[in-house]
Amino acid sequence: MSTLVEPSAKAPRTTAADLLPLLTAALRAVLALLVPVLVLSVLAWIASVRSTSSLAAVCRVGADLWLLAHGATVAVVGGEVGLAPLGITLLAVLSAVRAVRAWARDQGAADRPVPFWAAVGTFAGGYALLAGFVALVSRSGVSAAAPVGSTVGGLVVGAVGALAALWPHRPPLPAAVPALVAAALRPALAACAGLLAVGSLVVAAALARGHAGVLLLHEALDPGVLGGALLTLAQVLLLPTLAVWGLAWASGAGFAVGAGTSVAPGGTSLEALPAVPVLGALPAPGPGPVLAWAALALPVLVGALTWALQTRRGPVPGGLLHRCGAAVLTGVLAGGLTGLLALAASGPAGAGRMGELGPSPLLTAAVVAGEVAAGALLALFAGRAWRSRRGARHVVVLPEEGRTPGKLLTDD
Repeated sequence: MSTLVEPSAKAPRTTAADLLPLLTAALRAVLALLVPVLVLSVLAWIASVRSTSSLAAVCRVGADLWLLAHGATVAVVGGEVGLAPLGITLLAVLSAVRAVRAWARDQGAADRPVPFWAAVGTFAGGYALLAGFVALVSRSGVSAAAPVGSTVGGLVVGAVGALAALWPHRPPLPAAVPALVAAALRPALAACAGLLAVGSLVVAAALARGHAGVLLLHEALDPGVLGGALLTLAQVLLLPTLAVWGLAWASGAGFAVGAGTSVAPGGTSLEALPAVPVLGALPAPGPGPVLAWAALALPVLVGALTWALQTRRGPVPGGLLHRCGAAVLTGVLAGGLTGLLALAASGPAGAGRMGELGPSPLLTAAVVAGEVAAGALLALFAGRAWRSRRGARHVVVLPEEGRTPGKLLTDD
Protein backbone atom coordinates (compact mmCIF):
# COMPACT_ATOMS: atom_id res chain seq x y z
CA MET A 1 0.00 0.00 0.00
CA SER A 2 1.50 3.31 -1.04
CA THR A 3 0.90 6.71 0.48
CA LEU A 4 0.82 9.90 -1.53
CA VAL A 5 2.77 12.74 0.05
CA GLU A 6 1.99 16.33 -0.84
CA PRO A 7 5.10 18.16 -2.05
CA SER A 8 6.22 20.72 0.46
CA ALA A 9 5.66 24.30 -0.53
CA LYS A 10 8.94 25.92 -1.45
CA ALA A 11 9.81 29.50 -0.66
CA PRO A 12 9.82 31.68 -3.77
CA ARG A 13 13.28 32.02 -5.25
CA THR A 14 14.99 35.33 -5.90
CA THR A 15 15.18 36.23 -9.58
CA ALA A 16 16.79 39.03 -11.56
CA ALA A 17 13.38 40.66 -11.80
CA ASP A 18 13.42 41.06 -8.00
CA LEU A 19 16.84 42.75 -7.97
CA LEU A 20 16.62 44.97 -11.06
CA PRO A 21 14.35 47.55 -9.34
CA LEU A 22 17.24 48.17 -6.93
CA LEU A 23 19.17 49.79 -9.77
CA THR A 24 16.30 52.22 -10.27
CA ALA A 25 16.25 52.75 -6.51
CA ALA A 26 19.97 53.62 -6.63
CA LEU A 27 19.28 56.21 -9.35
CA ARG A 28 16.49 57.74 -7.24
CA ALA A 29 18.76 57.85 -4.19
CA VAL A 30 21.50 59.63 -6.13
CA LEU A 31 19.21 62.19 -7.76
CA ALA A 32 17.29 62.86 -4.53
CA LEU A 33 20.42 64.49 -3.06
CA LEU A 34 22.50 65.47 -6.09
CA VAL A 35 19.78 67.72 -7.54
CA PRO A 36 19.29 69.76 -4.31
CA VAL A 37 23.08 70.17 -3.99
CA LEU A 38 23.23 71.48 -7.56
CA VAL A 39 20.33 73.86 -6.88
CA LEU A 40 22.03 75.22 -3.74
CA SER A 41 25.25 75.70 -5.70
CA VAL A 42 23.39 77.75 -8.30
CA LEU A 43 21.76 79.81 -5.54
CA ALA A 44 25.18 80.49 -4.01
CA TRP A 45 26.40 81.59 -7.46
CA ILE A 46 23.46 83.98 -7.75
CA ALA A 47 24.12 85.36 -4.26
CA SER A 48 27.78 86.02 -5.08
CA VAL A 49 27.70 89.24 -7.10
CA ARG A 50 31.46 89.07 -7.70
CA SER A 51 31.43 85.59 -9.27
CA THR A 52 32.49 85.34 -12.94
CA SER A 53 31.97 81.57 -13.25
CA SER A 54 29.64 80.06 -15.83
CA LEU A 55 26.53 78.06 -14.92
CA ALA A 56 28.19 74.85 -16.14
CA ALA A 57 31.21 75.48 -13.91
CA VAL A 58 28.94 76.09 -10.92
CA CYS A 59 27.09 72.82 -11.55
CA ARG A 60 30.44 71.01 -11.69
CA VAL A 61 31.31 72.53 -8.31
CA GLY A 62 28.03 71.16 -6.92
CA ALA A 63 28.81 67.72 -8.34
CA ASP A 64 32.30 67.86 -6.79
CA LEU A 65 30.76 68.75 -3.43
CA TRP A 66 28.45 65.72 -3.69
CA LEU A 67 31.44 63.53 -4.58
CA LEU A 68 33.46 64.91 -1.66
CA ALA A 69 30.67 63.71 0.62
CA HIS A 70 31.23 60.24 -0.84
CA GLY A 71 34.90 60.19 0.09
CA ALA A 72 36.33 61.29 -3.27
CA THR A 73 39.41 63.48 -3.56
CA VAL A 74 39.01 66.42 -5.94
CA ALA A 75 42.15 67.72 -7.63
CA VAL A 76 42.13 71.52 -7.96
CA VAL A 77 44.64 74.05 -9.25
CA GLY A 78 47.68 73.91 -6.99
CA GLY A 79 46.48 71.12 -4.69
CA GLU A 80 43.57 68.88 -3.82
CA VAL A 81 40.49 68.83 -1.61
CA GLY A 82 39.52 65.71 0.31
CA LEU A 83 37.73 66.88 3.46
CA ALA A 84 34.26 65.32 3.40
CA PRO A 85 31.18 67.29 4.52
CA LEU A 86 29.76 64.43 6.55
CA GLY A 87 26.39 66.16 6.84
CA ILE A 88 25.88 65.55 3.11
CA THR A 89 27.23 62.02 3.59
CA LEU A 90 24.60 61.39 6.25
CA LEU A 91 21.88 62.72 3.94
CA ALA A 92 23.18 60.43 1.18
CA VAL A 93 22.93 57.42 3.49
CA LEU A 94 19.40 58.40 4.52
CA SER A 95 18.43 58.80 0.85
CA ALA A 96 19.74 55.30 0.17
CA VAL A 97 17.86 53.92 3.19
CA ARG A 98 14.61 55.44 1.96
CA ALA A 99 15.02 54.05 -1.57
CA VAL A 100 15.89 50.52 -0.40
CA ARG A 101 13.06 50.45 2.15
CA ALA A 102 10.59 51.33 -0.60
CA TRP A 103 11.88 48.36 -2.61
CA ALA A 104 11.60 46.05 0.43
CA ARG A 105 7.99 47.17 1.00
CA ASP A 106 7.17 46.42 -2.62
CA GLN A 107 8.72 42.98 -2.25
CA GLY A 108 6.66 42.31 0.86
CA ALA A 109 3.45 43.54 -0.77
CA ALA A 110 4.06 41.15 -3.68
CA ASP A 111 4.86 38.29 -1.28
CA ARG A 112 8.37 38.07 -2.69
CA PRO A 113 11.54 37.33 -0.69
CA VAL A 114 13.97 40.00 0.46
CA PRO A 115 17.44 38.51 -0.19
CA PHE A 116 19.70 40.40 2.20
CA TRP A 117 23.18 40.09 0.73
CA ALA A 118 22.09 40.01 -2.90
CA ALA A 119 20.03 43.16 -2.40
CA VAL A 120 22.86 44.97 -0.59
CA GLY A 121 25.33 44.05 -3.32
CA THR A 122 23.03 45.02 -6.18
CA PHE A 123 22.08 48.40 -4.73
CA ALA A 124 25.62 49.27 -3.62
CA GLY A 125 27.02 48.26 -7.01
CA GLY A 126 24.49 50.38 -8.89
CA TYR A 127 25.09 53.34 -6.58
CA ALA A 128 28.87 53.03 -7.02
CA LEU A 129 28.60 53.01 -10.82
CA LEU A 130 26.48 56.16 -10.73
CA ALA A 131 29.00 57.90 -8.45
CA GLY A 132 31.79 57.00 -10.86
CA PHE A 133 29.72 58.31 -13.77
CA VAL A 134 29.14 61.64 -11.99
CA ALA A 135 32.90 61.92 -11.41
CA LEU A 136 33.61 61.36 -15.11
CA VAL A 137 31.08 63.86 -16.47
CA SER A 138 31.97 66.59 -13.93
CA ARG A 139 35.69 66.69 -14.75
CA SER A 140 37.12 69.94 -16.07
CA GLY A 141 40.42 71.73 -16.42
CA VAL A 142 39.87 73.43 -13.06
CA SER A 143 38.80 70.48 -10.88
CA ALA A 144 38.57 66.74 -11.30
CA ALA A 145 37.30 64.13 -8.87
CA ALA A 146 39.08 60.77 -8.92
CA PRO A 147 36.70 58.27 -10.63
CA VAL A 148 38.08 55.28 -8.72
CA GLY A 149 37.80 57.01 -5.35
CA SER A 150 34.30 58.20 -6.23
CA THR A 151 33.25 54.67 -7.18
CA VAL A 152 34.67 53.16 -3.99
CA GLY A 153 33.07 55.89 -1.87
CA GLY A 154 29.75 55.37 -3.61
CA LEU A 155 30.04 51.64 -2.93
CA VAL A 156 30.55 52.28 0.79
CA VAL A 157 27.72 54.80 1.09
CA GLY A 158 25.34 52.59 -0.89
CA ALA A 159 26.25 49.52 1.15
CA VAL A 160 25.78 51.33 4.48
CA GLY A 161 22.40 52.65 3.38
CA ALA A 162 21.24 49.25 2.13
CA LEU A 163 22.46 47.50 5.28
CA ALA A 164 20.57 49.98 7.47
CA ALA A 165 17.39 49.64 5.40
CA LEU A 166 17.44 45.83 5.28
CA TRP A 167 18.68 45.27 8.84
CA PRO A 168 15.35 43.69 9.96
CA HIS A 169 15.79 41.11 7.16
CA ARG A 170 19.38 40.22 8.08
CA PRO A 171 20.28 36.53 8.36
CA PRO A 172 21.78 35.18 11.59
CA LEU A 173 25.51 35.47 12.10
CA PRO A 174 27.39 32.61 10.43
CA ALA A 175 28.52 29.81 12.73
CA ALA A 176 32.11 30.60 11.70
CA VAL A 177 31.96 33.93 13.55
CA PRO A 178 33.73 33.40 16.90
CA ALA A 179 31.59 33.77 20.02
CA LEU A 180 34.05 36.39 21.29
CA VAL A 181 33.37 38.61 18.26
CA ALA A 182 29.61 38.10 18.52
CA ALA A 183 29.70 39.15 22.19
CA ALA A 184 31.73 42.30 21.45
CA LEU A 185 30.00 43.50 18.29
CA ARG A 186 26.86 45.02 19.79
CA PRO A 187 28.59 46.94 22.62
CA ALA A 188 31.23 48.18 20.14
CA LEU A 189 28.54 49.66 17.88
CA ALA A 190 26.82 51.20 20.91
CA ALA A 191 30.15 52.64 22.09
CA CYS A 192 30.76 54.20 18.69
CA ALA A 193 27.34 55.87 18.81
CA GLY A 194 28.03 57.08 22.34
CA LEU A 195 31.39 58.52 21.30
CA LEU A 196 29.72 60.45 18.49
CA ALA A 197 27.29 61.85 21.06
CA VAL A 198 30.29 62.91 23.17
CA GLY A 199 31.84 64.63 20.14
CA SER A 200 28.56 66.44 19.47
CA LEU A 201 28.43 67.67 23.06
CA VAL A 202 32.01 68.95 22.78
CA VAL A 203 31.11 70.90 19.62
CA ALA A 204 27.95 72.30 21.23
CA ALA A 205 29.95 73.43 24.27
CA ALA A 206 32.60 75.03 22.05
CA LEU A 207 29.96 76.90 20.02
CA ALA A 208 28.24 78.12 23.19
CA ARG A 209 31.55 79.31 24.63
CA GLY A 210 32.88 80.89 21.42
CA HIS A 211 29.67 82.18 19.82
CA ALA A 212 30.99 85.74 19.91
CA GLY A 213 33.95 84.80 17.70
CA VAL A 214 31.69 82.90 15.31
CA LEU A 215 29.36 85.91 14.90
CA LEU A 216 32.32 88.25 14.44
CA LEU A 217 33.70 86.18 11.57
CA HIS A 218 30.25 85.86 9.99
CA GLU A 219 29.72 89.63 10.07
CA ALA A 220 33.21 90.28 8.67
CA LEU A 221 32.34 88.21 5.58
CA ASP A 222 29.19 90.33 5.01
CA PRO A 223 27.47 87.57 2.99
CA GLY A 224 24.06 89.24 2.73
CA VAL A 225 20.71 87.63 3.45
CA LEU A 226 20.75 84.83 0.86
CA GLY A 227 24.50 84.33 1.13
CA GLY A 228 24.27 84.25 4.93
CA ALA A 229 21.55 81.62 4.83
CA LEU A 230 23.60 79.47 2.44
CA LEU A 231 26.76 79.97 4.51
CA THR A 232 24.92 78.89 7.64
CA LEU A 233 23.50 75.84 5.86
CA ALA A 234 26.98 74.88 4.63
CA GLN A 235 28.32 75.02 8.19
CA VAL A 236 25.39 72.96 9.48
CA LEU A 237 26.36 70.27 6.95
CA LEU A 238 29.89 70.40 8.39
CA LEU A 239 28.70 69.76 11.96
CA PRO A 240 28.97 65.92 11.73
CA THR A 241 32.57 66.36 10.56
CA LEU A 242 33.20 68.69 13.50
CA ALA A 243 31.57 66.15 15.83
CA VAL A 244 34.24 63.63 14.85
CA TRP A 245 36.85 66.32 15.55
CA GLY A 246 35.24 66.83 18.96
CA LEU A 247 35.36 63.09 19.58
CA ALA A 248 39.09 63.07 18.78
CA TRP A 249 39.60 66.04 21.13
CA ALA A 250 37.75 64.31 23.98
CA SER A 251 39.86 61.19 23.50
CA GLY A 252 43.06 63.21 23.90
CA ALA A 253 44.32 62.49 20.37
CA GLY A 254 43.26 65.95 19.17
CA PHE A 255 43.04 67.20 15.61
CA ALA A 256 44.80 69.58 13.23
CA VAL A 257 43.53 72.68 11.43
CA GLY A 258 46.49 73.06 9.12
CA ALA A 259 49.95 71.53 8.96
CA GLY A 260 51.90 71.95 12.19
CA THR A 261 48.83 72.78 14.27
CA SER A 262 47.13 70.90 17.07
CA VAL A 263 43.94 71.24 19.09
CA ALA A 264 43.86 68.93 22.12
CA PRO A 265 42.94 69.08 25.82
CA GLY A 266 46.58 69.72 26.69
CA GLY A 267 46.79 72.85 24.59
CA THR A 268 46.10 74.54 21.27
CA SER A 269 48.58 75.57 18.60
CA LEU A 270 47.09 77.40 15.60
CA GLU A 271 48.15 79.50 12.65
CA ALA A 272 45.97 81.68 10.39
CA LEU A 273 42.60 79.98 9.90
CA PRO A 274 40.33 79.83 6.84
CA ALA A 275 37.47 82.35 6.75
CA VAL A 276 34.90 79.86 8.06
CA PRO A 277 32.87 81.39 10.91
CA VAL A 278 32.38 78.13 12.82
CA LEU A 279 36.17 77.90 13.31
CA GLY A 280 35.86 80.94 15.55
CA ALA A 281 34.71 78.51 18.27
CA LEU A 282 38.17 76.89 18.44
CA PRO A 283 40.03 77.41 21.72
CA ALA A 284 42.55 80.23 21.93
CA PRO A 285 46.18 79.21 21.35
CA GLY A 286 48.06 78.24 24.47
CA PRO A 287 47.93 75.61 27.22
CA GLY A 288 44.53 74.13 27.90
CA PRO A 289 42.81 74.50 31.27
CA VAL A 290 43.31 71.70 33.77
CA LEU A 291 39.56 70.98 33.66
CA ALA A 292 39.89 70.06 29.97
CA TRP A 293 41.72 66.87 30.93
CA ALA A 294 38.50 65.64 32.54
CA ALA A 295 37.18 65.11 29.00
CA LEU A 296 39.42 62.04 28.72
CA ALA A 297 37.15 60.29 31.21
CA LEU A 298 34.20 60.51 28.80
CA PRO A 299 35.32 57.74 26.38
CA VAL A 300 36.11 55.54 29.39
CA LEU A 301 32.64 56.23 30.76
CA VAL A 302 31.11 55.38 27.37
CA GLY A 303 32.95 52.04 27.39
CA ALA A 304 31.72 51.27 30.90
CA LEU A 305 28.11 52.20 30.14
CA THR A 306 27.94 50.19 26.92
CA TRP A 307 29.36 47.12 28.64
CA ALA A 308 26.95 47.52 31.56
CA LEU A 309 24.01 47.78 29.13
CA GLN A 310 25.24 44.69 27.32
CA THR A 311 25.30 42.67 30.53
CA ARG A 312 21.79 43.85 31.39
CA ARG A 313 20.59 42.23 28.18
CA GLY A 314 21.98 38.96 29.47
CA PRO A 315 25.22 37.65 30.98
CA VAL A 316 28.09 37.23 28.54
CA PRO A 317 28.68 33.47 28.28
CA GLY A 318 31.99 31.96 29.28
CA GLY A 319 34.39 32.35 32.14
CA LEU A 320 36.11 35.45 33.44
CA LEU A 321 38.93 35.23 30.91
CA HIS A 322 36.44 35.00 28.03
CA ARG A 323 34.53 38.03 29.30
CA CYS A 324 37.74 40.02 29.70
CA GLY A 325 38.61 39.15 26.11
CA ALA A 326 35.18 40.30 24.95
CA ALA A 327 35.61 43.58 26.85
CA VAL A 328 39.02 44.21 25.28
CA LEU A 329 37.70 43.28 21.83
CA THR A 330 34.84 45.74 22.36
CA GLY A 331 37.42 48.48 22.71
CA VAL A 332 39.36 47.29 19.67
CA LEU A 333 36.25 47.22 17.47
CA ALA A 334 35.06 50.60 18.75
CA GLY A 335 38.53 52.02 18.09
CA GLY A 336 38.51 50.62 14.57
CA LEU A 337 35.13 52.15 13.81
CA THR A 338 36.24 55.47 15.28
CA GLY A 339 39.37 55.34 13.15
CA LEU A 340 37.21 54.98 10.04
CA LEU A 341 35.17 58.00 11.13
CA ALA A 342 38.38 59.97 11.70
CA LEU A 343 39.57 58.97 8.24
CA ALA A 344 36.32 60.26 6.73
CA ALA A 345 36.55 63.51 8.72
CA SER A 346 40.14 64.33 7.77
CA GLY A 347 41.89 65.30 4.58
CA PRO A 348 43.29 68.22 2.63
CA ALA A 349 41.38 71.41 1.91
CA GLY A 350 43.72 72.97 -0.61
CA ALA A 351 47.42 73.59 -1.05
CA GLY A 352 50.06 74.59 1.50
CA ARG A 353 49.17 74.46 5.17
CA MET A 354 45.58 73.50 4.47
CA GLY A 355 46.79 70.16 3.16
CA GLU A 356 46.24 68.68 6.65
CA LEU A 357 42.93 68.96 8.50
CA GLY A 358 41.19 66.73 11.02
CA PRO A 359 42.28 63.98 13.41
CA SER A 360 44.88 61.30 12.79
CA PRO A 361 42.92 58.08 12.06
CA LEU A 362 45.54 55.69 13.49
CA LEU A 363 46.22 57.70 16.64
CA THR A 364 42.53 58.30 17.30
CA ALA A 365 41.72 54.61 16.78
CA ALA A 366 44.48 53.47 19.13
CA VAL A 367 43.61 55.94 21.90
CA VAL A 368 39.86 55.27 21.73
CA ALA A 369 40.42 51.51 21.68
CA GLY A 370 42.40 51.73 24.92
CA GLU A 371 39.90 54.03 26.62
CA VAL A 372 36.80 52.03 25.69
CA ALA A 373 38.49 48.75 26.62
CA ALA A 374 39.51 50.24 29.98
CA GLY A 375 35.92 51.34 30.61
CA ALA A 376 34.51 47.95 29.67
CA LEU A 377 36.99 46.14 31.93
CA LEU A 378 36.22 48.59 34.74
CA ALA A 379 32.50 47.87 34.40
CA LEU A 380 33.17 44.13 34.26
CA PHE A 381 35.19 44.02 37.49
CA ALA A 382 32.97 46.57 39.25
CA GLY A 383 29.91 44.47 38.44
CA ARG A 384 31.70 41.34 39.60
CA ALA A 385 32.64 42.99 42.89
CA TRP A 386 29.08 44.25 43.40
CA ARG A 387 27.58 40.83 42.79
CA SER A 388 30.06 39.19 45.16
CA ARG A 389 28.83 41.53 47.92
CA ARG A 390 25.15 40.72 47.38
CA GLY A 391 25.62 37.08 46.45
CA ALA A 392 25.94 35.35 43.12
CA ARG A 393 22.87 35.24 40.89
CA HIS A 394 22.23 32.25 38.64
CA VAL A 395 19.96 32.18 35.64
CA VAL A 396 18.48 28.75 34.99
CA VAL A 397 17.25 27.98 31.49
CA LEU A 398 14.70 25.19 31.78
CA PRO A 399 14.75 22.51 29.08
CA GLU A 400 11.93 22.37 26.56
CA GLU A 401 10.12 19.14 25.82
CA GLY A 402 12.10 17.06 23.36
CA ARG A 403 15.07 19.43 23.51
CA THR A 404 18.52 19.24 25.06
CA PRO A 405 18.85 19.64 28.85
CA GLY A 406 18.69 23.11 30.27
CA LYS A 407 21.70 25.31 30.94
CA LEU A 408 22.90 27.06 34.05
CA LEU A 409 24.31 30.52 33.39
CA THR A 410 26.03 32.59 36.02
CA ASP A 411 26.76 36.29 35.96
CA ASP A 412 29.35 36.39 38.72
